[in-house]
Amino acid sequence: MAMAVRMHIGVHSVPAERGHGVSLAPSTSGVSRRSAAGPQGKSSVEFRELPRRPLCLQSWRIASEVFVPSSTKILHLYEARFLALLDEVMGKYNNLFAHIIIEPMGPGRDDEDGKGTASFLATYGCLARVENVRRLDIGAAVTIRGIGRIKLVSLTQLEPFLKSTIVSLKDEVPEDEEAVSSALDQLQTTLQNVQDLQIKLKVKNRPVIDPIFQAEVSEDELLQTPLERALQWAKKGEPDDIAEAYVPTREERLSFAALQPVAGASPGEQHKLLQERLFAMEAMDTLQRLKRVAPYAEQILASTAAKVALQSLNL
Repeated sequence: MAMAVRMHIGVHSVPAERGHGVSLAPSTSGVSRRSAAGPQGKSSVEFRELPRRPLCLQSWRIASEVFVPSSTKILHLYEARFLALLDEVMGKYNNLFAHIIIEPMGPGRDDEDGKGTASFLATYGCLARVENVRRLDIGAAVTIRGIGRIKLVSLTQLEPFLKSTIVSLKDEVPEDEEAVSSALDQLQTTLQNVQDLQIKLKVKNRPVIDPIFQAEVSEDELLQTPLERALQWAKKGEPDDIAEAYVPTREERLSFAALQPVAGASPGEQHKLLQERLFAMEAMDTLQRLKRVAPYAEQILASTAAKVALQSLNL
């Protein structure tokens, strides 16, 4: 049975910026471990409380986006408080923060100071690292990488941005390592075929100017699809010792790496990706996730092959 990353919280209602919402930073002291009982009494999840790390709470509805380990994306930050959080993350916390998806749980209400408050359900948290920052005329474009799943434990600060204690969530140790290895080999073969086809699509529809950075897209950037970037990281892991305790096994990382956006995806394909990410974030069994991801990857391969074929016919 999968354990959802969920917690009820109350925060002041604030408008979300494009690409992000409210911000949150965790704080813990020392390092401790405990286990949660899984099906049939098995130890299924290991929680780790780690030293202070900033954490960003993104106010996306669950139907909009789920950020998973191995993924990358670009946030456009421009509000002063979020730029201040970025500076603190980079200056004090080794570029680490957390990306949390939240859902409003009910209508807001007035509190003593007259500001509206609302209840939210925080779900599907992912520790992330700031990999690149490019200052813009207005704000900054920030490239982030998902590292590992997390759960919120308790809020410790609300202003100017939120802070919380967090713990790490990882898959239980596989009982059949041979089955995991076999499933992983097959998945990697499929994903490499998908990547080869995606490059053909990107070359055909190459953007001249990056819409956020307003700079010409290089040949190297052209070949770096979201899938390729995710696979490269998943195979190597996270070199930072500070974040190491959050990083899942290579097998778990690769099971998430398959769940990346592809070029030319239809709305239906985007919705399917969201569904698969939701399942993957709740699953605590690597083999179960690999078995679920494999047919999805085959569907993406068939769809991408069809798009390349149509492209070759100029349709």
